[in-house]
Amino acid sequence: MAVFLGMAPAAGAQSRQVIRGDAAGTIAWLAANTQSPSSYDRDDWASSLFGSGSVGWHWSDNLKTEFDFGAGTEADAYETRQITVGTRTTYVSTRSHFARRTLGLSQQYQFFHNSWFHPHVAAGVNLTWERRTDDILPIYFYDDIARTSRLLEGQRTEGPDTSFTVRPFVALGYKAYMTERMFFRNDLRIAFRGGIDETTLRLGFGFDF
Repeated sequence: MAVFLGMAPAAGAQSRQVIRGDAAGTIAWLAANTQSPSSYDRDDWASSLFGSGSVGWHWSDNLKTEFDFGAGTEADAYETRQITVGTRTTYVSTRSHFARRTLGLSQQYQFFHNSWFHPHVAAGVNLTWERRTDDILPIYFYDDIARTSRLLEGQRTEGPDTSFTVRPFVALGYKAYMTERMFFRNDLRIAFRGGIDETTLRLGFGFDF
């Protein structure tokens, strides 16, 4: 904050500049809900690093439309479900690998007028392409007569498959100017699909043009 306050006088010169748009690059921490229906899974969330770029167009000092695109590293999720084979009950464990690519469109309202610090709120939609591969681990059952575990089915892999999803989101963040044109950016985005489906904490740098 002391650094930003020290730069405030220089950044205040942007009041004499006309801002038509901005561009930024960010790195993020993405937490995605894997939505496992099983009660045996203690954690349905998987995390990955996520990089993105954005371009915004200012309709006024306070109103901006923004496009962004991004891609994440591969994340892992685990699922365990119960199955019945004949009269016997056993469990199937699946390890899933997935990565997401997104294209976002949002409308943003930026508070304050010609200030070096701009908090904002936004709402929009994410178009998400998810590439997923499932490794289904070997399935065993306990033989009461032989009193030992027996292999019912060996390990197999399903996929990779790509799915497409549209998710609405809301966001809260800010821009803090370091110079007349250069700024630091930080925001939190929450996307929904039948509840909170993913959260993305982004930070990066950008410039006005």
